[in-house]
Amino acid sequence: MYANILCILDVLTDDQHTKLKALGTRVRFPADQTLFFEGQPSHSVLLIEEGSVKITKVAPDDTEMILAIRGAGELLGDEGVLMDEPRSATVTTITELSAIDVDADELRKFVREEDLWPTMYQAVVARGRQSDQRTLLGRLDVKYRLARWLLDIAAEVGEQTEEGWTIELLLSQQDIASRIGASRDAVAIELRKLREKGLLSTGRRKIVLHDLGTLNRIAAV
Repeated sequence: MYANILCILDVLTDDQHTKLKALGTRVRFPADQTLFFEGQPSHSVLLIEEGSVKITKVAPDDTEMILAIRGAGELLGDEGVLMDEPRSATVTTITELSAIDVDADELRKFVREEDLWPTMYQAVVARGRQSDQRTLLGRLDVKYRLARWLLDIAAEVGEQTEEGWTIELLLSQQDIASRIGASRDAVAIELRKLREKGLLSTGRRKIVLHDLGTLNRIAAV
């Protein structure tokens, strides 16, 4: 995976991170609110402090495809701002969200002054590679894709609790199916199998992973 170089935040020093946060304004949003619409102008970026969002695009058949889930510490909208392009996807809150809103001009000035353009180029290349990897993973069976997705989401927005790794999500089985390129029925079947094996449990708006080791073995190529 290339997650470690997909965002400029990963290479900022503590001082740079503080400077970036100082450029913006703190904002809060409720769950299920759209923050960016695909195709609209890129006027700002959001640095997530608490909460999570889903990133989606509309497929040729007009269905919604979930591209990613993002959580605390992620920067949203930076590619459109830095490349001076419209929003490439729609971003909607999954939970209540606390973030810092940074104006596009302020971010571009910050990147110039801190000499971060080489990192921006790396991020674009890495995102392209990640997209290619998703295409290849789409050919693998649903069990593998679901296990990999659960582990990725746990790493992104999960929290270790007494129950296990708890993932709080406002996502339906159809949403999960869209994210991993499978049918809703196939996802329902695999989730049931994982529950029966005691690897996870599901509840209202959450999934709890109980055995990361076995899930990792399922997800291994």
